Amino acid sequence: MKRSVKLLFAALAAYAVLLVLLLMAESGNPDASIRSFGDALWFSLITMTTVGYGDLSPITPAGRILGAVFALCSIGILTALISLGLSLISGEWIPRLRLRFAGRQHWYAFSAENEDSAALAAALREEDGDCLLIFPSGGKVFEGADAVRLNCSADELVSRRHGSEGLTLFLMGSEPRENYTRGLEAAENGIDCCCMADVAGEYLPHRMQLFSPNEAMSRCYWKEHPLKKSERCVVLIGCGAAGGALLERALLTNVFEEGRLVEYHVFGDSADFIALHPEIMKALGSGDKDEDSLFMHTESWTQAYELLERADRVIVCMDSDEESFGVYERLKRWFGITAQLHVHLAEKVPGLVAFGERSESMRPEFVMKDKINRQARMMNDIYNEGSENPTAWKDLSPFLRQSNIAAADHLIVKARYLLDDETLTELSAEECRRAYARFKELYETQAEALQKQEHRRWMRFYQMYNWQYDPVRDNTRRRHPLLLPYEQLSGEQQRKDAYAWEMLGRLGERED
Repeated sequence: MKRSVKLLFAALAAYAVLLVLLLMAESGNPDASIRSFGDALWFSLITMTTVGYGDLSPITPAGRILGAVFALCSIGILTALISLGLSLISGEWIPRLRLRFAGRQHWYAFSAENEDSAALAAALREEDGDCLLIFPSGGKVFEGADAVRLNCSADELVSRRHGSEGLTLFLMGSEPRENYTRGLEAAENGIDCCCMADVAGEYLPHRMQLFSPNEAMSRCYWKEHPLKKSERCVVLIGCGAAGGALLERALLTNVFEEGRLVEYHVFGDSADFIALHPEIMKALGSGDKDEDSLFMHTESWTQAYELLERADRVIVCMDSDEESFGVYERLKRWFGITAQLHVHLAEKVPGLVAFGERSESMRPEFVMKDKINRQARMMNDIYNEGSENPTAWKDLSPFLRQSNIAAADHLIVKARYLLDDETLTELSAEECRRAYARFKELYETQAEALQKQEHRRWMRFYQMYNWQYDPVRDNTRRRHPLLLPYEQLSGEQQRKDAYAWEMLGRLGERED
């Protein structure tokens, strides 16, 4: 910008000097028609635009030389000035002016313009039509002339907005560690930010939210495609980054009432999943008749014809669309599958119903997670009411925040059971109240079954993060005294698991 400004002012200065010289050369001659600065300006404009009225013309030798300069430059000078001005305005002046007059709108600023950030921006624009979307200069992925493209730091945005309220920063570059580092700095400065980084830090500011595209995809999938009661055998083909995230979310979400168990069969390179989750592998591979089953197959899925025939749901979740589509094509062509067949594709394919499209998963609900975080904070507040050592949400460790979020995630599963509605995908205050009323009815006769289900869910979350039983709790070593079968807990410890069900009633009250 500074270089353009210098060129513009240099051109204007040269033009002004020529006009002054023309006036000096002509004004001393009594017969001259150019006798004022306005006359000189008029003559130059008429000459450079090749109109040539002839009402004014230089008569001195020096004046005629200067007139020839204007004639030779012709429209070139004017074109240069106009192009410089337009370049300046279209480059940064207009975007900065838009920021100046958009103080009442919510600003969503993106650190990078890519397919993920473009999909999220489109969803934000759809949900909040009065927002301002800010991208770095030079990008062309996001479709829409309403975006502001400007290279502007977070501090400058705060300065132009006169504060951080109403500003959300999305750090979605290709380097997760850089996103995380920049997010920490922004959050410490009071800016709400969402970072595309799958990082487990020891400290997470309350204004900072972490997410990954695969996490968003898995949340979206299990919300939009919950398991039905009739679905007991699930086959997952693909256990890479996408498939692993989908499996983790399935094991945390699909913890159902007593007697309703799920059998998972996983095909693909599952070595990383097995290495990262030894406790969950131990818990679900033990053959416990009261627990779900998890089988990691080393053979190719093409050799499991009988399993595919009896499966209730087959999920194809490879790490690339090409791989997923290839598996789908072979399944449809060579196998007689009657199960539901779900295919993970980031981009739409005409005529094929799939999941994981960016337009579906990269939505504020799954990236910013405002609603689920609000519910988790409510649960923490309610828990604090009866605690001798209450801990504010902002002071919780990242793990304990995730524990509250996992409990909030499972509320809709509880509500589906209580309301006997398998199609439920949103949890309103009214549905919370109805579900809680049903819970109160069932609790009189089925207290143990309900408490047992919640204890299984709670243990599943801790096992996913490799906590183990120990009589003495040790957060550093991930040891907990309650990681025991429900029957081995004391009566008081068993009753604590009714607390999560009680949350439905309290959320119904607080979300009005």
